[in-house]
Amino acid sequence: MNKNARLCRFALKKTIITAQLALIALTGQAQLYNPKGLYKLSEIIHQDGKHLEAQFKQYKFCLDKYSLTVGYNSVIFPSEPVNFGLSNPDGKPLQFTGELSKTENKGIQLFSTSDSTFTLRWFNDRSAFNEHLFPYGTNIDEIYEQVKDSDDVMLRSYNLLQMKLGVKKHRLHGVWKLRGRQQTNTATSQYWTERAEKEEYQIFGSREMVTVYGNPSFPRSNLQCRFSPCTYLSEYAYDIDNHTFVVHWFDSETISITTNDSEGRPSVTIWDRCGMPQNIQEVFGTDVPQMTKDISHFMVDGFEKTYGNQPDSIRKAFETFDFAVDANEKNNAIFPVLMRNGFEEEYKAMKDSLLSQLMRGEMTSDEAVSRYVFWFYKNFDRHTQCSSPTFWNMTKDVIVDYKKLIPRYAPEPVGCKVDDETYLLRLPSCMGDVPTYEWMLKKEEEFKQSGCKYLILDLRGNGGGSDHISLLFTWLMCEGKMEKDTKFYYMVSTENNRRLKNYCEVLSDWHHDVMKEALVTEEGSLINWLTEHKGSYERTSQVKSGAIIVDNNTASAGESPVRWIREYPKSRVKVYGRERTNGCDQTGNINLFHLPHSNITLVCPMTVDNIFEELCKEKNPGHKPDVIIPLPYPEELTDNIDPWVLWVAKKMKK
Repeated sequence: MNKNARLCRFALKKTIITAQLALIALTGQAQLYNPKGLYKLSEIIHQDGKHLEAQFKQYKFCLDKYSLTVGYNSVIFPSEPVNFGLSNPDGKPLQFTGELSKTENKGIQLFSTSDSTFTLRWFNDRSAFNEHLFPYGTNIDEIYEQVKDSDDVMLRSYNLLQMKLGVKKHRLHGVWKLRGRQQTNTATSQYWTERAEKEEYQIFGSREMVTVYGNPSFPRSNLQCRFSPCTYLSEYAYDIDNHTFVVHWFDSETISITTNDSEGRPSVTIWDRCGMPQNIQEVFGTDVPQMTKDISHFMVDGFEKTYGNQPDSIRKAFETFDFAVDANEKNNAIFPVLMRNGFEEEYKAMKDSLLSQLMRGEMTSDEAVSRYVFWFYKNFDRHTQCSSPTFWNMTKDVIVDYKKLIPRYAPEPVGCKVDDETYLLRLPSCMGDVPTYEWMLKKEEEFKQSGCKYLILDLRGNGGGSDHISLLFTWLMCEGKMEKDTKFYYMVSTENNRRLKNYCEVLSDWHHDVMKEALVTEEGSLINWLTEHKGSYERTSQVKSGAIIVDNNTASAGESPVRWIREYPKSRVKVYGRERTNGCDQTGNINLFHLPHSNITLVCPMTVDNIFEELCKEKNPGHKPDVIIPLPYPEELTDNIDPWVLWVAKKMKK
């Protein structure tokens, strides 16, 4: 073919294509592409040209790999749930064919597609059913229109199945998988769950919920679903079809849902946040992670597989102990720090040993919980404790009983001169009652007017309270600026966030900042609670020399002055005593957990100090005195000036 011929042929092809495009433009803007999105059957046209309105509701979910036919039952009221089924009878997506024949059986014909409509032609050679709508042995045209009404039930369902969930208005937002029914119908317990016989999922959107009943054969076979308009009543309740469902949050990933059954009795089911099965997600093009956590110990069959058929007493003991372990691991701020600092193996061995003894009936749940908590208390942190008398008996081995050493051990507030140059402030509590903050302010002014250049802060017996009180006299002894950053971290968890919410209602703005971050942070994470930066809080000492007297009962906020004095190395202050302080100033802001089947309350700190990262490795809580007082214990410690104070007053002037 010569060059001129090729040019003529190219020009002819271009003319034909241009003419085809013009023809398409003149015939309703038809396009040569496969439909995408949700379409609703609007009209049926027979081969003889007869037009009929569809007497049933049918949709097409047109996706990349599949085209799903959707049919559902009609409802009378808009608030009623709607059952619908999804099927993919041809196992492939609808594909544009163009109009092949009006009378012959050419299989599925797809044509007249546009941005909003398409025509589906099929030949009824299947059976003589509903001859009025589908005459046998003829071609049937189904006209589909794209759904754009945002209130359409199927469009809302379609969006949820594709994880287009709308504005997040509730914590339930997302996909939940039914774990099973809680055997005792106890909403606050996820133990003794009877495994669900069939897979069931709930997808919560901004104002609706879709229930999906898993089918491993989908899309080859039908997938049953249920759409329900949903009204969120609070963080803990929602309404569907005038039925209230109550939600209990175990954590952000696990909930119980309580409602009444058909006979008015409460029914409790347990749900886990989890992506739908892979075969369903593949169809809808989603990728929500599957659940990976081990829930076997919560399940009836999982418990029996591991421990056999145990009596009720052992089952209750197991739940008590396991609940304590779970609560501590999820909410105690020191737990992740210990696990990353080499204590994981020791911890697991301790926990497994106690559980083994418990399950053999060799140990009660009270003793098992007490020994478990005591491992943390003895080695790391004195805020981690529980209310069991068994536990407190154990603490006698690590906490000094001063009432056996000092006949009258009952420290009282004192603010007075020891001599012409030395002032004593005995602070037995930081709770704000004995003494009050007003009393403290009065004594501060008294000290400043006294002319004393030596200050003794006596913190013996101070079990803690507020740093606001304990640090008032501490700042009088500090010199210069902080020489390093001090950071406090908060443990994110559902229960801690619930406690923090209470803080936000009565305390300062920075608690609200912590709450905002906590709500968007993965549970188990440590986030910033408070940071004191290097170089901040410049102080000018009011004393020539200072002293802090401590004992083993000096705890929490009572220990804070020791910590802060050491943040200001230029200060001429020393810590005096015989024993280390109690050992709970590196944690704070406790949370309480009541253990099931017992009268035990577990106590866990929600916050932890950055210095705990290193100090925990010593396995010896508390601050060590700089100077060991060589005197015997005094006979009396009340509102008196005892021999220890006199010795310190003399020592600090040398």
